[in-house]
Amino acid sequence: MSKIKINQNVLILHLTILIWGFTGILGNLISISAIHLVWYRVIIAAISLWIYLVVSKQQILVTRKNFISFIMVGGVVGLHWVLFFYAIKVSTVSVALVTLSSLTLYTSILEPLINKKKIALMDMLVGVVIIMGIYMIFQFESNYIEGILAGLACAFCASIFSIANARMVKKSSATLITFYEMLGAFFWVSVFMLFSGDFNEKWL
Repeated sequence: MSKIKINQNVLILHLTILIWGFTGILGNLISISAIHLVWYRVIIAAISLWIYLVVSKQQILVTRKNFISFIMVGGVVGLHWVLFFYAIKVSTVSVALVTLSSLTLYTSILEPLINKKKIALMDMLVGVVIIMGIYMIFQFESNYIEGILAGLACAFCASIFSIANARMVKKSSATLITFYEMLGAFFWVSVFMLFSGDFNEKWL
């Protein structure tokens, strides 16, 4: 039974890697800007999750406190995706994905600080190795500095909302949290687009 469970986990891991890589490739191939791409992405995700919650007859309403928390974290999620696709647009898919891996280092430092726990030395070691790899990319891909910086900022945002989700999922359904986070991302990205004039012919 444990062997079957391990095989399932390995399969899920491979599928996750495939999805992440394919997401990057699509982000590179789709011609619209990063902000427009994220706007459409999060609204499609929010609608899809709403349909799923309704069909599965799950509770959608949440408390005011949780609603505010989910929407605020959704803003971080939205910023993460904008930075991720922006990093791809100004560099390459490989650079964006490699810099995104630095979230391990961010999480190994931020999670103990936020949750008041002891820092895991192994996680720190892995994070340092990743940073060394990113430093090597800096040396050989110096023309992609803007993309590398955007990727590092993207990873920082990913670390923040991952830590927040780990705490919130103890009290609410992961699907419900994701639904409200997509709504939050949609709201904050829309606000940014409203003030930056991105609701234009390119958006249409």
